[in-house]
Amino acid sequence: MKQATRKQEVDIFCKKLADNFRQYCATHRLPEKLDNFTTYLIDQQLIDNSTIRQYAITELFKDLYPKNAYKKTQTVEQLAGRFNLTPRSIWNALRKQDK
Repeated sequence: MKQATRKQEVDIFCKKLADNFRQYCATHRLPEKLDNFTTYLIDQQLIDNSTIRQYAITELFKDLYPKNAYKKTQTVEQLAGRFNLTPRSIWNALRKQDK
């Protein structure tokens, strides 16, 4: 029963999200492209700044870590400089992703 309810919620969410995105694009005369969808999600506050930052840090870490000879501290310091954050903030973001 619980899974059926969850599926229904996801189906409604996806349909309404797609419908509202199409309307957003029509209103702003934008093509229905992935870049515009991302902008739509941010404009509608469905994705907040902390989620964007978290995602950017963890994904960039995945790219940089092998390039830095798998040295975590070096990669964290590089990210801290790039995002203008403390190394501790970067470590916290990476720990949060592991959960």
